Amino acid sequence: MKLSIVIPLYNKEQFIERCLLSLINQDVSLHEYEIIIINDGSTDSSASIVEIYKKKYSNIHLFNQKNLGPSAARNKGIDVAKGEYIYFIDADDYLAENVLNILLKLAEKNNLEILGFNSIYRTDDAKIESSTPVVNDFSLNVMDGITFIGECDYRNEVWWYLIKKDFLIDIGLRFVERKFMVEDSIFTSNIFVKANRVAKKNMDVHRFVRVENSVTTSTDNTHLKKFIFDLVVAIEELNLLMNTLDKSHTSYGKAVKSFKRKQQSYVFTILIKAFKCNSLCFEDLKKILSRLNKLGVYPINKKLGGIGGDKTSRIYNMTAVPIFNNKALLFSSLKFKRLIS
Repeated sequence: MKLSIVIPLYNKEQFIERCLLSLINQDVSLHEYEIIIINDGSTDSSASIVEIYKKKYSNIHLFNQKNLGPSAARNKGIDVAKGEYIYFIDADDYLAENVLNILLKLAEKNNLEILGFNSIYRTDDAKIESSTPVVNDFSLNVMDGITFIGECDYRNEVWWYLIKKDFLIDIGLRFVERKFMVEDSIFTSNIFVKANRVAKKNMDVHRFVRVENSVTTSTDNTHLKKFIFDLVVAIEELNLLMNTLDKSHTSYGKAVKSFKRKQQSYVFTILIKAFKCNSLCFEDLKKILSRLNKLGVYPINKKLGGIGGDKTSRIYNMTAVPIFNNKALLFSSLKFKRLIS
């Protein structure tokens, strides 16, 4: 079997059917790939919807477990996967039609450990796009993971990449369970620094759907507070990972800079979330800022980059960053915001 697609599923009855349809509408024979759904204790009709498709398609497999979180679900998927390559996708996202055959050929012909591709943002009610990409040249610029991090458009979300299962098993890496809301950051960073054959194809494959009350959009105070502390741990983990890099590698400096930009984006997110999280006490925030300062990621370095996107970075650096970098101004702004909210 060529490919195992792993889907963690928790209360996604509104989206799972679209996700499954996008994976079925592919140009690969059913016996060549499997769709593994790990039902992580859903309390809605998500699993029932999967059961309907499971009866129709022999390559769909459903596993049920108590609610342990997406990392545990993904690890379960790794354990049961039979494919040469593994792909992780979230239940509310989906793929464009007829992309899997090309991806598998690219990965196989270039003997890749990791293959990257492009993703496009879509709305909740978006429809699956009909597409038949034409690729005549299957040669790629293959490099090691550290070079990729330093030279290419490195993203840390796991759904950007097809990963060779044997490589994943050989390095013994798994998702950290019940610890991070940003577990992708640690997982993908670690697989890249250990990879020797990585490439990217500039082909639109994945569709990311921004959903209300997801990990990144929820406004629940308990959730926000955990998200903030998880981001701090992710920043610390990236620091530890950078310390393991080979300093003699030609792309060492660029890779470190890429990781530091990622850390800085997390710092910015922490401070944005602090304005939304009324349950985060000022004393905790002071301790967080002290930890970040010791790690060398606070105050934010505007010259390093990593804040916002192409259209927003300049605005953020001119408005939000000066406030965030001035503790007196930051805390007075927080006090005012909480006073009027």
